Amino acid sequence: MPIETGRPVCRALSASAPAELAWLLNLLVQTARYAEPAIAELDASLLPGISRLRAPIGERVERLWADELAGCPELMLVARLAGSVLDDEPKRLFEWLRSGKARSGLAASMLTEPEESRSAIAGRLRRLQEEPRARHVYREILVDVWDLASNAWERSGRAAVAAACRSWQAKLDTGESIEELVPPRHPLTRADRLGFDDLFMHRDEYALSPLYFCLSGGHVVDLDDYVHIGVPASDLLPVRKVRDAAFVADRLRVLAEPTRVHILIQLLSSPSSVMDVARSLRISQPSVSGHLKILRDAGLVLPRRFGGRTVMAASRKRVERLLEDARGTIARWD
Repeated sequence: MPIETGRPVCRALSASAPAELAWLLNLLVQTARYAEPAIAELDASLLPGISRLRAPIGERVERLWADELAGCPELMLVARLAGSVLDDEPKRLFEWLRSGKARSGLAASMLTEPEESRSAIAGRLRRLQEEPRARHVYREILVDVWDLASNAWERSGRAAVAAACRSWQAKLDTGESIEELVPPRHPLTRADRLGFDDLFMHRDEYALSPLYFCLSGGHVVDLDDYVHIGVPASDLLPVRKVRDAAFVADRLRVLAEPTRVHILIQLLSSPSSVMDVARSLRISQPSVSGHLKILRDAGLVLPRRFGGRTVMAASRKRVERLLEDARGTIARWD
């Protein structure tokens, strides 16, 4: 089900070495549970040896920033400062980090970032613009990551992305929206949960880059005058089969318990309090609370204020998205 937004225009369809680098660095320093399995997949397929970088790169990044911000959400904005977002090698990005001379200042709105993270991201950008030492340390980190990735990029990555660009151009030529075309698990399919479902009301252009080192998901980054969207260059790598199977099983596990599905159906038809659900379905309140926690963690149920009390309501859109993600993930192997 597409997100109900404006209809953005694709301003560019291109490889992006900075986006490849941002994807790799984020996996190396990210603490979220998806990062380690994703690094292991890359190590076993496209990028042998990358797992060895996780600990040392993570430590260096932590020493540099000494903040609570997860990942590297600043990197694509740095590439924007360097004028290098759509470069197929990171040369200009590295040159900017050596000199610090931006084409123009960047007062980023960061619409795709959580509001609580924006000041920390701005702080990182400010340090990189003002502190030569910070730029030097940051550049050395990026160079070390790219040194590992560059051979694979030159050997097969650049060509794979060029082929993916041709494939994506054919998809875009059908007239379908970008929200409809991105694969399951892409952030655009969860824009409402991530807080930027009105993004294309504010931005009317995007640039699209297939990412060679991205085996699943992708990214959406607001660069102020346009949005950069990263998608996997290929979603049919053999290494994906095990992960896809685990993803489908995990997504559907929330619906594998009859009482939980009964509660979900109840809340789809009538938002109710925990006590109301327990009374209506004749099950204990602790049991209802346990099932509701699982449904909330899956994003299928949300609390709503109704009068002077809080009730739980099921999201039909998110239930449909869960089922479509599972269906689409299996169908891609047909």
